[in-house]
Amino acid sequence: MAQPDILTRITTRLPLVLFTMNREETDGAYFEAAKRANDPVQYGAPERREVLGRQRHWLLESGLRRAGEAGGLTIAAKDTNPVGGRYTLLISDHFVIGRAKPDRYRGNIRPVRYRKQLAAMNAAVSQFQGDLFGLSAPVVAGPRLYGLFLSAAHPKDLDTPAFLNFAIPDSSLSRWIFNEPVETVIAAYNAVERPAEIIPDLAVVALKQKPNDVS
Repeated sequence: MAQPDILTRITTRLPLVLFTMNREETDGAYFEAAKRANDPVQYGAPERREVLGRQRHWLLESGLRRAGEAGGLTIAAKDTNPVGGRYTLLISDHFVIGRAKPDRYRGNIRPVRYRKQLAAMNAAVSQFQGDLFGLSAPVVAGPRLYGLFLSAAHPKDLDTPAFLNFAIPDSSLSRWIFNEPVETVIAAYNAVERPAEIIPDLAVVALKQKPNDVS
């Protein structure tokens, strides 16, 4: 599936508010996490880096759930396998969406077990695998896509995200089929909602009269 086809599917199958609200939630999560971690009353300098990462994770997860709720998507918060953490999934008839932090050096995401299971849907799987989440979802015509909101902190400003992208990995999690800034996705919605205005040509051609013409 070419990138333009995926972008069209995103803008026709997912609500705009999911992207606009998650943009706001992500900015707020990075700022609030840094604020909490740098509280000298709560944490000493040796603990702040670990606290910052955990706070950022918790705040980004809750922000993603709020954006999903605003967009009318089904929310699931499942335990990792093996158990060690929880992760949020937003589920619709056409997408299953999570979030991740790309590897700093390789640019891809950790190929953990649950992500591998979900990414298999991007190899033209046409039916939702409800057993992964313990949910009974309707059978849909056409494959669901596994999508991810990707973000990471700015290296020189830890209370600010360096980027927020929406991406579709391939089924092996080794490359991206689609990976664009959220602003690009939002702009695509705006282009659909407000098509370019066609201005009619109002120029009037005036015909010159011949000298002998009598009006």
